[in-house]
Parts: sequence; structure tokens; C-alpha cells
Amino acid sequence: MLPNHWCASVDATIDLRTGCNPLEQHGPQAVEVHADAWAPVDAVANPHDIREVIDYEVIFLAIRRLENNPHAICLESSILEVMDTIFAMPIVTAAFVSMHKPHVYKGQGTPAISLSLTREQWEKRRG
Repeated sequence: MLPNHWCASVDATIDLRTGCNPLEQHGPQAVEVHADAWAPVDAVANPHDIREVIDYEVIFLAIRRLENNPHAICLESSILEVMDTIFAMPIVTAAFVSMHKPHVYKGQGTPAISLSLTREQWEKRRG
């Protein structure tokens, strides 16, 4: 949580193919996704228009697009795709994305991975 920042959060459950780990190669599986994007309060001209703050629909649609991407088989690369969409919004200064597979190990274990980046860290990674 960043002080003096708007935070747009999106929670979604999607079906992703798996493939990074042999134990997870069972076809599409439910993946719970959470994404947060922060923008400074002072950078928002009209706080009554959520699209000027952070358009959370853009984040939601990026998450849903992962289902139709045949290369989205790994949580790590999927998180990076969502991060790219979040940081495509110039107002965003920081983001957090987590993905969780609740059913992979039949209730015995639930793999999860998350990533938190500032805009500077994201730009360095892309550079």
C-alpha cells in the first residue's frame, strides 16, 4: 500500500494451460489472479473518472487475454504480460500481480507466485 496513491485492484479466475512443471501438465487449470496498480493522487486531473485514475477494465482484459494465448503456460511469463499492460498506462507508478493455482496438487499444495515492481524497475527490465 502506497500513501497518497490510488490503487486499482482486479481479482479474476481464469483457465490456463500449464507446462512449466511436469507435475502440472494436466491441461487447462483454474488460476486465481490478483493485480494492483498504483497512481499518485496528485497526478489525477479528474478523480471522478476512474479511467483517469487507473482503468481497471484494461487490467481485467489483459488477464482474460491470457486464456487465449497458447504461450501463456507459465505463471511467471503470464505475470510479466499483465505487468506490461499495467505499465502501459503512463499514470501507474507501481504494480503488484500474483497468480495462484488452487487445484494443481489436489488440495495438498497450492503453487503461487507474485511480483511487485515500480515503474523504474519495469523500465530497467524492458531495457
